[in-house]
Amino acid sequence: MQILTIVACVMIAALGVPTSAGAQVASSFRDLQSVLHGGERLTITDNTGIVTNGRFIALSDQALRVTVESTVPIDLSEGSVAKIERLASNAKKGAVVGLIAGAVVGALAVALTPCKGFCGGPGKGTVILPVAGIAGGIGAAIGAGIGAMRATRRLIYLAPGRSADIP
Repeated sequence: MQILTIVACVMIAALGVPTSAGAQVASSFRDLQSVLHGGERLTITDNTGIVTNGRFIALSDQALRVTVESTVPIDLSEGSVAKIERLASNAKKGAVVGLIAGAVVGALAVALTPCKGFCGGPGKGTVILPVAGIAGGIGAAIGAGIGAMRATRRLIYLAPGRSADIP
């Protein structure tokens, strides 16, 4: 049980580390051209405070095209958009952290198992890699689940003269 607590603490600590704290926020659609990629999940807040969630399709100097709830694409003009946030899942990062933590805990569990003389069955050297692999797989699954639950929003566009704390 103590090992499980240690693994959980390591995973939570690693998932809580921000990866792009100093990224620039665009102030025009032209600045967004190199930032956005097709299919990204976005949260768009217009000048009246209405929030639209959708997937990015295309961007011109004057308009942003997104699909909302898998329906017909909509175009939002630059003048009507107050801010755009990118939604990102931490599932990959969580899976990697979980894989590493699980593999280390699995290997340590085998290495630290007390065995004086003959223990029966295969030796520690024979089972350490399979146990580390199995524990790593379990850790990766748990980490991916935790990471997926911790989706993050990152501000990527803020209209000139607007505040980031718009609802």
